[in-house]
Amino acid sequence: MSTVSLTGLLPEFGKLTPLVATRWVSAALAHAAALQEYDGWLYPTDPARQGAAERLHEAWRSWADDAQAVLREAEPLVAGGNVIPDLDTLRNLIGRARGILRMTPALIIQRYQQAQRGEVYSIEEVRRELRTGDRRW
Repeated sequence: MSTVSLTGLLPEFGKLTPLVATRWVSAALAHAAALQEYDGWLYPTDPARQGAAERLHEAWRSWADDAQAVLREAEPLVAGGNVIPDLDTLRNLIGRARGILRMTPALIIQRYQQAQRGEVYSIEEVRRELRTGDRRW
């Protein structure tokens, strides 16, 4: 793995060719697939695994930033009529990763412990509070 961020590196080389953009997209998707193998570690209930979860969370942040840089460089090619396979898949995975990043392992362990202590609300209490009655979302 490189410690060089693509966010700053890719623009230095000028415009990507469709072939190179396709390779970067494929590489980003492969990296995401490897990270997804460890998603079960993202939100541990055991505080001893918290450190690994934090590092995995940071790996996802780094991936999302790099993948966003690839997307930013590839989108003008598509707008110009070129086809970049799997670009939509990359865009969707970036969205997924950004969603994951909003929920830090520390926050999840805090909420898990809160639930363990019984500090939760029933769905009836939530409905009453929101005044939604029996309406479905």
